Amino acid sequence: MTSRKTETTDFTAHGVATETTDVAVLKEAKVPIVGGELFDMSDQMEGIEVRLPQIRIAHQAQIFIFPDGKKVETFRGVILDMNKANAYWAESFEESGGGTPPTCSSLDGLAPEPGSEDIQSSSCLTCPQNKFGSGKKDGKACKNMKRIHVLMDGSMMPFRLTIPPSNLKAVDLYVSLLTAQNIPYQLIETEFSLRVAQNKEGIEYSELHLRNCGQAPMIQSVEDAQKMKSLVAQWKGVMRGEMITQNEI
Repeated sequence: MTSRKTETTDFTAHGVATETTDVAVLKEAKVPIVGGELFDMSDQMEGIEVRLPQIRIAHQAQIFIFPDGKKVETFRGVILDMNKANAYWAESFEESGGGTPPTCSSLDGLAPEPGSEDIQSSSCLTCPQNKFGSGKKDGKACKNMKRIHVLMDGSMMPFRLTIPPSNLKAVDLYVSLLTAQNIPYQLIETEFSLRVAQNKEGIEYSELHLRNCGQAPMIQSVEDAQKMKSLVAQWKGVMRGEMITQNEI
């Protein structure tokens, strides 16, 4: 996102209610050749199963990889939503070749999806695959993840960044600090970056760092905040409902 100076609005003093609005909450969305306002983008998506673009982390290089192959060390965006997710594969990535759905998965981190191939337990909390020692090196066989959905400048839909277990604490700390200050993450611009860290076995991995960059450029008024809240509600079903694959992590 391009940065520019803005006057800060105290949204805590206003009632930000949900209302129906277009997806086009961005005022300066960049589109090729002609303006996107000439076409109904909802018609374009008719009959299409929405697949959110995935941002991957290259842990050895400490970089983010975007769907078009672009590699960056840092990026900024507005977090629309984040949620827990769990996934267990009976076969490893090497055995399956990747791209396969989990043997058992949960899109809320609480209970498995009814359509899972082989449900391991009725509850994620009591699942034997979700216990330390069930996986390699005393870890968990089930991967505890967090899906972060980010809206970036010029995009009409959120991107997904899936956070592995090693980075969950960094996200939890960031959100806790924002909440302590009564700041919704949907109204600020967040910077994502990576640093080299080591686990207890001395293996290096990319540690996620999140930074509050202040009020989001697209939020200039209470009306803009209301539109953002409506946008979150509009995309929530897709953000939290899309099934997990091995390529995601």
